[in-house]
Amino acid sequence: MQIMGDALDLAALQKTLYKVTSLIAGYKLEDSDLFLLLTHFSQKTESAWLAGSPGRNSVYGKAEVNYYSFETSPMEVLVLSSVLRELSPFLMINELDEVNIYLLEHLAKRARSNTDKKELETIKERIRQSMESSGIKRFIQDFRCYSQNTQEQSEEISLKTMTGYLIPLIAGLFVRI
Repeated sequence: MQIMGDALDLAALQKTLYKVTSLIAGYKLEDSDLFLLLTHFSQKTESAWLAGSPGRNSVYGKAEVNYYSFETSPMEVLVLSSVLRELSPFLMINELDEVNIYLLEHLAKRARSNTDKKELETIKERIRQSMESSGIKRFIQDFRCYSQNTQEQSEEISLKTMTGYLIPLIAGLFVRI
């Protein structure tokens, strides 16, 4: 999937992501998978508008607006939007941050087909329940989206990986197994 915006849009999204990475860094968990996922997405966002070659231009009145874009997977957007939503009460977010979270949620819904709607809701609900049951620090520590052998992200965060992490252990309690 492609995410597009002007330089200010992408910079604002990056600021929203920075707030979450700062929260994680505050817990001294920079080696966690969640921190790596956020920084990887943030780097793609930054690379898009720093590259200097816009994907599309539009003219509004006398002003020309350049749009930049980057590729990502629908599952990555789904996981990021769900995590951002769950961590937002722990952050000092403003209206623009809230808009960025809504936008990512909207893109995640749009990118998934009708047959995947149940999958989308399942992942969002399991992330929410995992966060509630384990607390913020434990949630960040135990969050897994990379294989055990490598810290390199696969092209697509798989449903199998996410549900393996979020499988119910005891009625309503979700932990990594």
